[in-house]
Amino acid sequence: MAPNGLLEEFDDSALKHFKKDFIQMIKVGAEIDRYWEEYQHDLDIFIPKFEKLAEKFNRKYKWIKIKAKKTIEYYKVRIFIKPKDVREFFAEAAARIPGLKAVGKTNFSQVEVNDTDKFAKFLDSMLDKAYLSYVNPESGTSTFVAAFDRKERMIEIIASPADIINENSAAFKICAYYAMKGGFDKKIDIYGDASAFGFSNLLDEMEKREWFDRFNPRFLE
Repeated sequence: MAPNGLLEEFDDSALKHFKKDFIQMIKVGAEIDRYWEEYQHDLDIFIPKFEKLAEKFNRKYKWIKIKAKKTIEYYKVRIFIKPKDVREFFAEAAARIPGLKAVGKTNFSQVEVNDTDKFAKFLDSMLDKAYLSYVNPESGTSTFVAAFDRKERMIEIIASPADIINENSAAFKICAYYAMKGGFDKKIDIYGDASAFGFSNLLDEMEKREWFDRFNPRFLE
C-alpha cells in the first residue's frame, strides 16, 4: 500500500492484514444485501452468522466497529470509529489525507478548501456531521460523511461500498487508520471465516456497476 500522510506510520504488513479482513467483511455484507433484495431463504443462515462475525471483528479491532442495519428494503453494513467528536476526528485524521477538496455541513461541495476564510469558519462551526470530498490522482473523487451517532456514542463513516473497499479512497484510509491506531489481535481470524460464506461473487463488471449504482443513493440514509 502506498505511503500517505495518514497511514505512513503503520507497518505495511499490518495494513495488508486489515485490508483483507475489512474488504471481505464489506463484500459479504453487500452480498447479504443483494440476497435481501432477492428474498433469498438462505438469509436465515447468513445474517446470524455475519452478525456473530461482526462481533468478532469488533473484538479484534478496538477503535472501529461494524454493525448491521436492517430495514424492509435493505441490509446495510454500518461502520463506526471512536474519536470523541467530529472536530477531533477531522483534526487527527480527515485533514491529514492528501487531496481534501471540499467540506460541508449538508453537502459535499459547500465549502472549497482553497477558500481559506470560508474554510476557517466551517472548522470553527463544525458540530456533529461533516461531508468530505477528496481528489486523488489514483482513485479520482471520493466522498464520505462523518456523523456523530448519539446512541452508539461513536462517529459513523458513511460511504458507498465501492468507495469503502477502494484502498486509495479517503474512507478506506480513515477506517484503516483507526483500526491500526487501536491495535489488533492477529490471532482472531476474520478473513477465513468471511471467505467461508460461499457467495459465488460471479457478478460481471456491468452487473457490479449496476449493483453499486442501486446501492449508492441510499448510503446516506
